[in-house]
Amino acid sequence: MKKITHIALAALAVAAAADAAATPVFSYTVTSNVVGNAYLANGGLDIAKFDTSLGILQSVEIQFFTDLGTTVKVENLSKKSGSDILATTSGTLTLTSSSVTQTVSYSDSYAKTLKLFDTKNDFGGDSGFSQPLSSSFNSDATYSDAATKAAFSGLGTVHASVTGTAASLVTGSSGNTRSLVLPAFDAYAKVTYNYVSAVPEPETYAMLLAGLGLVGMMARRRKSA
Repeated sequence: MKKITHIALAALAVAAAADAAATPVFSYTVTSNVVGNAYLANGGLDIAKFDTSLGILQSVEIQFFTDLGTTVKVENLSKKSGSDILATTSGTLTLTSSSVTQTVSYSDSYAKTLKLFDTKNDFGGDSGFSQPLSSSFNSDATYSDAATKAAFSGLGTVHASVTGTAASLVTGSSGNTRSLVLPAFDAYAKVTYNYVSAVPEPETYAMLLAGLGLVGMMARRRKSA
């Protein structure tokens, strides 16, 4: 009965060594970027897929970054009064692939009092300004569903479209202003692949050999008994 127990324990040692091969989780990161106009955002990101020869993909982590911005230009054309200007802007940027959708958004404002029209309609001087409004945002998410892992595995790249919208409003107390709004964005993504190695570590081989040796020793003892 003891010999059978010893052999069973040796078999368990081999099984444990085999399980150890799937324990370490590794990762690597790829990046991609795109630049465009917020109101004409029809480009996208091409992201290198996970190399399946490295092992079994466990999850896909996507960090989506963007600098959303709008340049607001205003000129007070009134020759009788100054103008209290309030410019507000907002926008969204969305990353979309076959199985992933992530969105970031922003809003900002700028206020300034402009003097009488200085005869130069140039968005400058005392009666005008050109002001950039921008902020950096990011969206992080981790996906472990089968559809996403399949879409991001294999050869080539995954194409994720990037689309944006922008809205702006400029008001002036003089009622006689000229404004120009120029929305824009840039964006990039960092994609991290977390995977289990397909090749056992050296320590795992050592555990396998030790387990097999123990099984062999127990078998020899049983045969000689």
